Amino acid sequence: MKKLMTTLFCSIYFISSAQQVTTVKQLNGQTISMATLTDRLAHIVDSSKIIGLQVAIINNNQTVWTGNFGSRNMEKELKIEDNTVMYAASFTKTISAYLFLRLVEKGIFKLDIPVQHYLKKPIGQYTKWKDLGNDPVSFNKITSRMLLSHSSGMPILRGLYQGKVDLIVRPGEKFYYSNEGLNLLGFMMEEYTGKRLEQLAKEEVFIPLHMDHTSMIWNPAFESNFSLAYYKDGKIYGAEKRLESRAAGSMVTTAFDYAKFVVNLMLKKGLSKELYTQMLSSQIDVKSKRGFGPLRDSLTLENDKIHLAWGLGVGVFQSQVGRAFFHTGHGEANQNYFVAFPQKGIAVVLLSNSENFEGVSNLILSTCIRDKYSPLRWLGHLDN
Repeated sequence: MKKLMTTLFCSIYFISSAQQVTTVKQLNGQTISMATLTDRLAHIVDSSKIIGLQVAIINNNQTVWTGNFGSRNMEKELKIEDNTVMYAASFTKTISAYLFLRLVEKGIFKLDIPVQHYLKKPIGQYTKWKDLGNDPVSFNKITSRMLLSHSSGMPILRGLYQGKVDLIVRPGEKFYYSNEGLNLLGFMMEEYTGKRLEQLAKEEVFIPLHMDHTSMIWNPAFESNFSLAYYKDGKIYGAEKRLESRAAGSMVTTAFDYAKFVVNLMLKKGLSKELYTQMLSSQIDVKSKRGFGPLRDSLTLENDKIHLAWGLGVGVFQSQVGRAFFHTGHGEANQNYFVAFPQKGIAVVLLSNSENFEGVSNLILSTCIRDKYSPLRWLGHLDN
């Protein structure tokens, strides 16, 4: 424990390409000094035994502050830095959605044409997806819009259903968060374009946005500065170094890099106004009590007041300071979250290498931007 506490130090510095500021604007109209922000976050990280945390705060649609707290490798006493590469988990999904919409913009795909149209063979002839061939009539109704809005009826993970990917509900019937659905979208993109997903993402997203420390698959260049992940008790989980791209969650990134992408979405660059309207507006209402776990099958009206819904690759909700969009990232030990309030020009990106993050994500969000609106209970963060 003593070693854990002594390695939870922080390293803070301004981003050279951003405006040099001494305070950060928050959603309540007030500001917080960087010194106070740093002290408060350091206290949360230390007291909650979060091993490492990267923070990027956006004001006026630009990144104005980054903070790096704790350790990327406790055993070697290596600190988290601005360029420390971390596992993005489901942050990958929003990148994949934007990538797909870029291809829609180019006329390669259409949102409402069935997925089967873009495949070379009937879905049942692909070993990985053969279960979907058990009900070809239903599968042939699934569109890319449904995959992006988690309304295809596919399960979250086949491992929770005896390794099967049979449809749980009819396509378009209800929101049901699905890693399998996004991975099918990635497979479809590769099949139809003849390019690997990591190459498409590099060409359409990472290079144009100068996301130099982001990749869909592990890059040996990251070996000099990457983060290990840790369980709640401080035991090491290790690092995610995926060698096969998956649209649902193979990416590695930094908070600084991912903030570039969030700013791009807030400024609505790279896509037409029409596609952004669809991406950031409700495609299907979210009625589940939780997004994940056993309560994902329980219905509730408690989120109706914030109009919780899913767009194309992001969750959306209404707050007292305007419409917002968000996404979580939950790995075996890595835990992440971002939320953006475009009408305020304010957002925050949080990447952690600790299973202890979600239990205090509300405190971190409140400290950073005074966010008290994010649907953290629905995400299960407040159940810990």
